[in-house]
Amino acid sequence: MKATIKAKNFLRQYIIGLLIFISLVSLTAIITLNLTFTYPWISRYYELDVVTGLDHATLLYNYQRIIHYTNWPWITTLYMPDFPMSRTGEFHFWEVKVIFQVLQVISILFIIWLIISIRKEWQLLKYFNASANLTIIIFGVFLSIMLTDFNFFFYWFHRAFFNNDYWIFNPQYDPIIRALPAELFMIKGFIITGLLFLIAAVAKVMFLKRRT
Repeated sequence: MKATIKAKNFLRQYIIGLLIFISLVSLTAIITLNLTFTYPWISRYYELDVVTGLDHATLLYNYQRIIHYTNWPWITTLYMPDFPMSRTGEFHFWEVKVIFQVLQVISILFIIWLIISIRKEWQLLKYFNASANLTIIIFGVFLSIMLTDFNFFFYWFHRAFFNNDYWIFNPQYDPIIRALPAELFMIKGFIITGLLFLIAAVAKVMFLKRRT
């Protein structure tokens, strides 16, 4: 009987822990998307002005238009004055927008749940500890792959989230790809991973401290 109850509690912790994990991934992805200060550094470091023929201020302006389009539901058209787009390019950005709108909904629901549940401190710590374990395992694997072969990770990430090849831009028709090097997404991926590991570490420390 005790073993059954213990197994049910363990299962409950990890089901809720998985939901917290998904919510934290959503939240950190949105935060990272909006860290636009990373783009000017990348633009200069990789000399995107030379690659695209546009100055850094113009590149940042167009990049910010992508971020605004992705963030806000009422912006229904992505217009970049310095970059023409193909229909497939437009469709891919729309798919990305839909994904981030879903992530926003998940994040909002998570924050509401967290506020409601904040009084159940010990129970929350158990759930966050389970989430931390999942983070360490899952993103530990992801980080290993990214460090070993980011192109491999980048390819299979897109294959997992998109059921088409529209994300493979042709610079002739979608020159914006020259302003969005793979290194940009690699750095964003490392930021998301770093934030998740930081949250996991804090959750672990708080859980262990509370348990002792």
